[in-house]
Amino acid sequence: MLTKCKSALGLLAVLALALGAPSASAQLASGSKQIDEPNGAYSATKTFAVYADDDPANPAPLAGNLTYVYTITNLPTSFICIIGLDMEVPSGSVTAAGFIPGPGIDPSATIVAPTVVEWDWLAPFICPGEMSDAVFVQSPFGAGGVADNLVSLDGEFALDAPGTCVGPFVSPAGEAMPCTIGFWKNRADEKPGTLQHFADPLFDQIVTAAVALSMGLFADEAALLEALGSQGQRTIQERGLQQLAALFLNLAAGDLAPENQKCKLFEGNSITSNACGTDISVGDAVNQAKVDILGDNAAQHHAQECADDINNGIGVVD
Repeated sequence: MLTKCKSALGLLAVLALALGAPSASAQLASGSKQIDEPNGAYSATKTFAVYADDDPANPAPLAGNLTYVYTITNLPTSFICIIGLDMEVPSGSVTAAGFIPGPGIDPSATIVAPTVVEWDWLAPFICPGEMSDAVFVQSPFGAGGVADNLVSLDGEFALDAPGTCVGPFVSPAGEAMPCTIGFWKNRADEKPGTLQHFADPLFDQIVTAAVALSMGLFADEAALLEALGSQGQRTIQERGLQQLAALFLNLAAGDLAPENQKCKLFEGNSITSNACGTDISVGDAVNQAKVDILGDNAAQHHAQECADDINNGIGVVD
């Protein structure tokens, strides 16, 4: 749990998020909960909403990340002011955090440490009857269980108390889980065991997105699927285009289905060392492969081997 005093002041609240499966609604999940300080010093209402990165309603979208949005209202029956919120997160799980200006009170500081996100309201406090502006966390991690994230909302007189919430914790959307050309070929052929991961119409959307990511290498969906399914004796360029087709499908799956437990890749993933190079990003490697596949024979070999390594997860880390 978190135990932190700020200028001899403190207060506590619990965030209880419940992140469900993506739906057609504007938010992945939303709700509110009243939190009562154990000594009766305050009562606060917490509201939350969780958004996908491509949700038009997302107030702070970031590609490859979910956005977790919170507000805290200090009820008029409270006796003290709120001055801070801390939330524990897995190491390195938060891409960014901040606040959204609105009718409430802006935090005076937002601090992102490896395992804690902290918002301070030191000037002014959130006093009884007042509400914070929305604060947010952007994370490629999906939500854990109700007891996975520890929180502390600090207020006056060091009245801190532990709590738990559902926050960024498990199934990181940024975790590289690329699939080989074999998986994607089987999915395109509707083989058993592959439809469960990318059922129609999601697969069609992924193919369309993959074509867009190819930046003209594939003229349309039919051209990409034709390259993916190629077989027999082929040129190195044709073999490279097959690997690139699968690579673009992996990237598109990461964008459109980051919570899926199969076939997802992100341009921000790192490559420690493989045929693409050493200590580079997947995005940089893909951009180079796009150029190489249209180059001379040696360059085409490089593109094919690079894409093959990425699709097999060789050297690819979060």
